[in-house]
Amino acid sequence: MKKVTVLITCVGALDSPSQVGSLRDNPDHRLIRIVGVDGRNDCIGKYICDAFYKVPFGGDKNYAKIILGICEKEKVNVVFPASHEEALPLAKAKKMFENKGIKIAISDYDVLESAFNKITSYEILAKNNLPYPKFFVVKSADEFQAAAKKLGYPKKDIVMKQALGRGGRGVRILTKANPLTIIFDEKPGSIYFNYNNALEGMKALPKFPEVVLTEYLPGMYYSVDFLAMNGEPLIIVPKIRIDGNPSTTLLGLVKKNSLVEKTVANICRVFKFSYNINIEIKFSDDGVPIPYDINPRIAASVAFCSAAGANLIYYGLKLALGEKIPEKVEITEGVKMVRYLKEYYTKEDIKRSTGGARK
Repeated sequence: MKKVTVLITCVGALDSPSQVGSLRDNPDHRLIRIVGVDGRNDCIGKYICDAFYKVPFGGDKNYAKIILGICEKEKVNVVFPASHEEALPLAKAKKMFENKGIKIAISDYDVLESAFNKITSYEILAKNNLPYPKFFVVKSADEFQAAAKKLGYPKKDIVMKQALGRGGRGVRILTKANPLTIIFDEKPGSIYFNYNNALEGMKALPKFPEVVLTEYLPGMYYSVDFLAMNGEPLIIVPKIRIDGNPSTTLLGLVKKNSLVEKTVANICRVFKFSYNINIEIKFSDDGVPIPYDINPRIAASVAFCSAAGANLIYYGLKLALGEKIPEKVEITEGVKMVRYLKEYYTKEDIKRSTGGARK
């Protein structure tokens, strides 16, 4: 089988070793050379990839051209963007890459633009009679307070998020709980936050930021990874989140659910997704699976899918190369994932100066 070279962006993430591992341990036993890029030099990707480059962050105006230069130098066949900051400029420059024989394994730019943005994605879901969370876009303190009341605060917690964010950045569950209770009872990194503190903090800013307030969904979490092409879902792997937060699974279980899978398939067809997609879902009080976060890119849980029998990142590679993927993949229900931290140790040469002799 033909050896290929793959470039993965954002390889400094904690889940990068899992993504790299899934490509290396593929069902075809194919030899894959992996080039990693990241905005930080001293990151895990530097040590686990076959080649590594420090690059500007995705918002840099020259980002796509810099990545193209690396691809030409390393003879890259396929690029996997791993965050929305990199996915958007690379999708926009697809033609430039394809003219050099390089595939970007991501949906088209207009698809990404509508899906990554919480406001437009919720509006598209609503327009197509698909489930979506109750939400309000607020631009002032008065709008914030009015929306919070409509969503049930203070009787119910509510969720605040940015229109465009990733990895849980900017997401907070706003509660009436005493700030000190949150500090003392919640672990560091908790997304719970006192409602009044959030409102007063935003009032103090030079300009009140545009944020999205949504209902807090109390039911079971589902994190669903799937592979698609031109809007047609090919392989769907539903997983429940037993422990974690709205963006990260610490303890998960592969658990099939026909309603969840049907919802995801319908969303896929509406947005016309291609390649690797992740959708975060939570059930409402009345048992409806509500998608609250749509990520049309490889996600942290892609290796979880591999463990369940569906190596979605590798099959995404095969699609990009124009190769056939299995017509049917058996998903092993009941596979459990326990996420943990593991360190990588290396040694650097450090020049040490010696002081003068003591007298």
